[in-house]
Amino acid sequence: MLEFTLFRIPIRVEPVFWITLGLIGFMSSQGLPGDAMLLGTALFVMAGFISILIHELGHALMIKKYKLPTEIVLSSFGGYATHPAGILTRMQSFLVTLAGPAIQLAFGFTVFFIASNVKLPNSMITMFIGNLIWVSVAWAILNCVPVLPLDGGRMLEAVLGPRKIKLTITISMLVAVTACVFGFLKGQPFLGVFMAMFAFQNYQALERLK
Repeated sequence: MLEFTLFRIPIRVEPVFWITLGLIGFMSSQGLPGDAMLLGTALFVMAGFISILIHELGHALMIKKYKLPTEIVLSSFGGYATHPAGILTRMQSFLVTLAGPAIQLAFGFTVFFIASNVKLPNSMITMFIGNLIWVSVAWAILNCVPVLPLDGGRMLEAVLGPRKIKLTITISMLVAVTACVFGFLKGQPFLGVFMAMFAFQNYQALERLK
C-alpha cells in the first residue's frame, strides 16, 4: 500500500485502485500490438493516478480551507477525501464536493491547451497526454451526473437538504437507470454496469427509508 503526504494531506493508495485502473487501461488498449498494449495500460494507470489524485486534492484543499482535518484515500473506482461529519453547512458541503470535478476539469483543459500548442517529442508522451486529458475530462463530467454516491449526487443532496433525502435518492435512482440504458444502447457496457450498480444501491437506500 502506497502512503505519502502532499500539501500536508495524508494520502493512501490501496492496491485495488491500481488493479481497477489497470483493468480499465487494459480494456482501453485492446487492439494494440503486444508490447504497445502493455505500455498503453501502464500509461493509462499513470494518467489516471495523477488525474484522480488532483480531483481528490480539490476536495481536500477545500476541506482544509474550512480548517478541518482531512485525508485522501484512493480506492476501487476513484477515491474520497475525509472530513468530520456534521460540521459543514449545506453550502460548504456543496463547494467541497464541487471543488473536485472543477479542478480536475480545469486541469484537463489546461493540459489540452498546452498540448495543442507544443510539439510532443514522441508517441509515448502523446499517448500519455491523451490519456491524461481523457481521464480528466471524462471523470469530471461523469462525477457531475446527479447520481449518488457521485459528486453530482452529493451536490444535489446538499441543494435539496436532509428533509428531501427521499427525493434526492429517487432522482438519483432514475438518472442512474437512464444512464444505464444509455450506456448499453451506445455500446458502453462499462458505463451501463457502473450505473446499474448505483441504481441498485439507491433502490436499497430508498427501501430502508420506508
